[in-house]
Amino acid sequence: MIDRIHGGDIKRYISDTTSCMRKMVDFSANINPLGLSPKTKAAIRENITGVVHYPEQGSRSLKKALAAFHNAKQDNLTVGNGSIELIYLIPKALKAKKILIITPTFSEYEFSAKSNGAKIIFVKTEESENFRVDLNKLQKLLSRVDLVFLGNPNNPTGSCLHAEELLPLVEVCARHKTVLVIDEVFMDFVETCDEDSLLSAAPGNKHLLVLRSLTKFFALPGLRLGYAVGHRDLVRNISDLQYPWNINSLAQAAGREALEDSDYMSYSREYIAKEREFLFGGLKGIKGLKAFTPSSNFILCKLDGHAVKSAKVLNERLIKKGLIIRDCGNFRGLNEKFFRVAVRKRDENRRLIISLKEVL
Repeated sequence: MIDRIHGGDIKRYISDTTSCMRKMVDFSANINPLGLSPKTKAAIRENITGVVHYPEQGSRSLKKALAAFHNAKQDNLTVGNGSIELIYLIPKALKAKKILIITPTFSEYEFSAKSNGAKIIFVKTEESENFRVDLNKLQKLLSRVDLVFLGNPNNPTGSCLHAEELLPLVEVCARHKTVLVIDEVFMDFVETCDEDSLLSAAPGNKHLLVLRSLTKFFALPGLRLGYAVGHRDLVRNISDLQYPWNINSLAQAAGREALEDSDYMSYSREYIAKEREFLFGGLKGIKGLKAFTPSSNFILCKLDGHAVKSAKVLNERLIKKGLIIRDCGNFRGLNEKFFRVAVRKRDENRRLIISLKEVL
């Protein structure tokens, strides 16, 4: 059984004091380093008094905003308390008995499948192939499962499949009546987001479901806000299992306003693309370290020398320098040599590169 540990848990590593929290730079959480957009921050401030009332049931206004943003219909959308709520509801809603999971990937797919009593078929991607998914191998297994979880871009490997690669897989899934769940929570950070997302194809396909999140790109992890786009029958099956008032009023307000901040979105993509290139270039130049080509806002790395034995030890040494990385030793398909870092601001990225050079 893999450990249920995730990035972003600063309090796990330092004393619970505000001063310590402010001094630490958290590279373990894949969140937009620019923080809250101006419109989002204003929406939270302006709606703070509304917490004395129940939030809008069914998140109707937020669904309307999301539908307009994606040029979809509201009955093709359902909103979750983070995409994690939807990940856990999908196997139950679709009565999935056998689920295919490509590893290494987000561990909650596995926990979701097990909590719903489903059997799991794991398909391991190889380091020698930069963790690229073998789609031909995948297609041969689709007749044996009811559901497939596929992260695109995948966490923590950073691999990303193009739309033209995925569309044949979608067709084979439909042929076998297997539902393909594509988790696109990091797609907003991808430069070719509009071209490679399958979100627009989901409403008309009963065997395709796309997950998205507002918490990572818009830096709202504490408010929890995700959504699924798919055929109205699929969406209805999921919605029927959701409890009332699952999205709090501040999250709904923040989500609506975030979608209006086009300047923040375009600037974020440009900024992160530039910093990703800078950080990746710096990591590649460190002796004893292997960095895998990123597509989103995080980079998978592997200790490739003998100076430091494990990512756990590396993290302990970096914490003393005020930095936290994501030890990936608990990802199925990886080992104690792997770790992940998020793309942050230039001075923070430079500080990480310098500190890694010193430690390694």
